[in-house]
Amino acid sequence: MLLCREESIALLCEQEFDVLVIGGGITGAGVAFDAAARGLRAALVEGRDFAGGTSRWSTKLVHGGIRYLPQFEIGLVREALIERGRLLANAPLLVEPLPFLLPLYRFNRRPLGISWLPRQAVLQVSLVRAGLAVYDILAGHLNIGRHRSVPRAQITQWATSLRTQDLVAAYSYCDARTEDARLVLDVLASAAERGAVIVNYARVVGFEKAGGRLAAAWVRDEVNAEDLLVRAKVFVNATGIWGEESERLTGEPPLVHIVPSKGVHLILPSERVGLKDVAVVLPETDDGRLLFVVPYRPYGDVAILGTTDTGSGPLESPVATDADIDYLLDHANRYFETTLTRADVISVYAGYRPLIRRGLVETTARLSRSHELIEHANGLISILGGKLTTFRAMAEETVDAVERRLGRPTRHVTTQLPLARRRDWKQVVETVAARTREMGLEAHVPWLLRGYGAAAHTVLDIAAGDHRLARPMVNGLPYLWAEVVHACRYEQACHVDDVLERRTFMLFLDWDHGLRVAEQVSELMAQELGWSAEQRQREVERYRRRVLRSCGAEHGIATRLEPGPVSLP
Repeated sequence: MLLCREESIALLCEQEFDVLVIGGGITGAGVAFDAAARGLRAALVEGRDFAGGTSRWSTKLVHGGIRYLPQFEIGLVREALIERGRLLANAPLLVEPLPFLLPLYRFNRRPLGISWLPRQAVLQVSLVRAGLAVYDILAGHLNIGRHRSVPRAQITQWATSLRTQDLVAAYSYCDARTEDARLVLDVLASAAERGAVIVNYARVVGFEKAGGRLAAAWVRDEVNAEDLLVRAKVFVNATGIWGEESERLTGEPPLVHIVPSKGVHLILPSERVGLKDVAVVLPETDDGRLLFVVPYRPYGDVAILGTTDTGSGPLESPVATDADIDYLLDHANRYFETTLTRADVISVYAGYRPLIRRGLVETTARLSRSHELIEHANGLISILGGKLTTFRAMAEETVDAVERRLGRPTRHVTTQLPLARRRDWKQVVETVAARTREMGLEAHVPWLLRGYGAAAHTVLDIAAGDHRLARPMVNGLPYLWAEVVHACRYEQACHVDDVLERRTFMLFLDWDHGLRVAEQVSELMAQELGWSAEQRQREVERYRRRVLRSCGAEHGIATRLEPGPVSLP
């Protein structure tokens, strides 16, 4: 559990920390966890909400990155495959194996973006299968399933709408799926359990120096409109696409160049793409990439289609364009028998990847997904770029640098360290299943276990204390009203969108984007956080603006909203 926000704010000012981590996405969360696990006095501040940037806008995959093999980024793929295996062990249920189906067609010219492949289909198939064999080998003893050829009859069972005309061959291989924002919160809770002070809506606005080195950070408490001075011996910049901006706050020019690459995803009903619990790789796009269609059960009966890889725009509020949406639908329609239109799209989400430019590269698709660790002379350490899958390894490398700065021997402790909410997971499964049977909430078990792990008991305690909270917020989705209260008490939720966008994924999974329940969510949050009636209305209006800006309403993707808000039973 995270400490309540007010208590955490007070602790920020009471001591000098060994390390202050700036950035509350998956990279910063991993650094705080690793540092706290080594016994360092660690704090983390995030200028917005946890997972409020890149970490929420992933394809929800923990994977090696099969498309990086043709680019000969063997080291990146091997590291990611090893970290995939470790995450499956350290975050059971939250990270789970998922089979992938890779079809190859006669009309493919550059499957997997391999521009140097011969045009003959037989040779293409042979080389792709060889690449899958390398993928298995690179995972070593942490591999979760070897690739194999898939007969046509099996394809029609796994993906009933997938095109079989012009099919040359198909293969399956294994990667993994996660709920990205919940992963960030689990890592942060693990850091907090070991003593790290964690605060959201706390923006670093400047630094103080002593002898040319950073000695303290000025932190703006966005909730209480106060400035705090936080002292630390070492500062870690884990702010992703804002990495250059954070470096400039030190008064010195940045040493790394971030190239934000926009990724857009569409949320579609599972029935429209006909997927069972298997993801599909769309092997070729016009710009030499590939796309994924990923089933998102048990979070909702939907599939995620993505992602684009285009230039940047306003960093604070990335949005999908008409061209982005048309690009994804057009390519999906090349591979599925059903014709997908905007009427099938539940919602759209967009975010930026923090890619690192090294030399002259023509397109973002060719930029490396590897990370960059920079040790600045002024005491700042920047850890930027990278992939969600490799966050633990990135954190380990960063805390090694922190310990060297502190004159301490380096110790690696997180390789086999389960996240706090994931320990004794088999017992947790049994006890949560038993409690939900007693409460008539069996349908919510898959989400509670994956989203909360051991903390599911805390959610159920809240539900047991008030029968009105032991109800689904929206029929067809797994979220309980009790989760709103839990988010306020134990996960520092400060705004309605914190709950409906990041503690849950309601904003994007619900046809109405949570608009029908926003009033009631604000009422529950007001009871927990002491909001006035005026503040409640500001929060609801803030959320409505968020929906209009982000879910595709400006691109002909309408809600299916019925009149009137929903009330608790």
